Amino acid sequence: MLEIVLHHPGGWADRASLSRVVELCRAAGAAIDDAQCAEQLGIVAGYAADLFSEQTHKKWDRSNLSGADFLRLEIMRALHSVSRRLSEIEAARLGR
Repeated sequence: MLEIVLHHPGGWADRASLSRVVELCRAAGAAIDDAQCAEQLGIVAGYAADLFSEQTHKKWDRSNLSGADFLRLEIMRALHSVSRRLSEIEAARLGR
């Protein structure tokens, strides 16, 4: 997902990128039985829908940052949260 967000900047109706992100979010959610991860993956899918839209990304515009860039940062933040949570789960599983 991170590769898609890094290499496909959004800001237009990119259905292929959106479909791929949504597909990956669903697959990850099915593989990970954790409420926190599920919540963050839902956030990723929602932000991706706005990022890869014709106009909706503009509602996220900031004075110093385009809506598309803001959404990309938020997606990266949510993916980092998933990664951190997976590390916590793995550490607990290993008894650390």
